[in-house]
Amino acid sequence: MRALVEVVVWWAMLTGLTVVFISSVSPAELLIATLAALGGAVTARRMRLAAYGHVEGDRGALRALVALPGSVVRGMVVLVVALAADPGAGGSVRRIRLRPGADAGWAGTLLAASPDTCVIGVPRDDEVVVHALRPKAGPLEKAVARPDGAR
Repeated sequence: MRALVEVVVWWAMLTGLTVVFISSVSPAELLIATLAALGGAVTARRMRLAAYGHVEGDRGALRALVALPGSVVRGMVVLVVALAADPGAGGSVRRIRLRPGADAGWAGTLLAASPDTCVIGVPRDDEVVVHALRPKAGPLEKAVARPDGAR
């Protein structure tokens, strides 16, 4: 109910502002204004929720942050070498099971910061799918991934 009230309030404000700023309102302009305001209202609510998001698990975060600068430099080298040596090389797609207590949000953000790694999916809270140009896991990936054989 609170979500509906919030969207209606945003919609009313945005529609009102649009009508005030248009000198003479035709029926077509009013229809477009109300529909656009509805989209803006839903977006405003989603943005507010995203702005107040919480980071859940922080296990391995410090180790991953320490590994981030080296991983970025290493990723740039891997990217330049891959482009110079074989621009058509595709890299590999792999699933990274995260350590218990690690959050896919911050772990995926850190993994995506490296130039040779692209996060292409987060199928579950404890798993991230990446496309990487390097065949083996780097220090950042090792910091957030479960140890080999762990379930």
